[in-house]
Amino acid sequence: MTIDTSPPAEVPTGGLKATTAQRLKQTVRSILGEPLLHFLVLGALLFVLNAVISPEVPKERLIEVTPDVRRFIVETFVSERQRDPTPEEVERLIDGWIMNEITYRESLAQGLDKGDDMIRERVMQKMRLLIFSNITAENPTDAQLTEWLDAHRAQFDVPEQLSFFEVPVGGPESQAEAEDILRQIETGSEPESIRLRAHTFVQRPRGSVELVFGKDFVAKLTALPLHKWQALPSPEGWHLVRLEKVVPSRAVTIDEVRGPLVGDWQQERGRERAVQTVQDMGKSYVVKRSDLP
Repeated sequence: MTIDTSPPAEVPTGGLKATTAQRLKQTVRSILGEPLLHFLVLGALLFVLNAVISPEVPKERLIEVTPDVRRFIVETFVSERQRDPTPEEVERLIDGWIMNEITYRESLAQGLDKGDDMIRERVMQKMRLLIFSNITAENPTDAQLTEWLDAHRAQFDVPEQLSFFEVPVGGPESQAEAEDILRQIETGSEPESIRLRAHTFVQRPRGSVELVFGKDFVAKLTALPLHKWQALPSPEGWHLVRLEKVVPSRAVTIDEVRGPLVGDWQQERGRERAVQTVQDMGKSYVVKRSDLP
């Protein structure tokens, strides 16, 4: 029989806690593949377990099969098998969930999750997802959006855009070759091979052009007269260029970027509240820090 010891699920499902919902789904899927004999043995074992449970048992030692648990088991079965389960099948699946619940709780009680970085990270990730799933951020006001936009203009404003033609010539020592080709272009006698080497840049953000050619190259490029071929050096070598158009940068309005602006604002508010939630949880802990030697 497959016993699932996975950590809790990321978010609650319906009226169930996250851990319950996850283990229910995994239990149903695993038990559906078990032979009937295992079902019968499992059912008999749980009959004995149920018989010894008393009302005085501590809450942390009590495993309750609530209506939500039963409903979720049926829904999962229907999703997997595309039919309703029989009463006997429901009871067998409930028995399997109880066994998994016992196994999971005992593994935690014995500290089997300790000392394993993979398990530790997985549990922490599930807790983070659970925290974020319970956090909602209200819609910001226009004043809040204006403040956010002003603080993140570089992310939203339209940058300066350049349109130009470029023909790579060669390395740093190729100035003479570049000047010779330039004369051919100016007289209209350049060979077809030169035309085939030409690259076209249309409305490229200035920053992306600087990444390719360097800031000094772009500064010289934007200072050139329009529609006139020129030879320019870059850190990679010489180029023939013809500047066609420069579109100045522009500050956007809130309405132009309202969707992504609201999304970013709410994401940041959610992150701040998640951090505050963890800090509030930490108030019940005592943290001792050892000074480094």
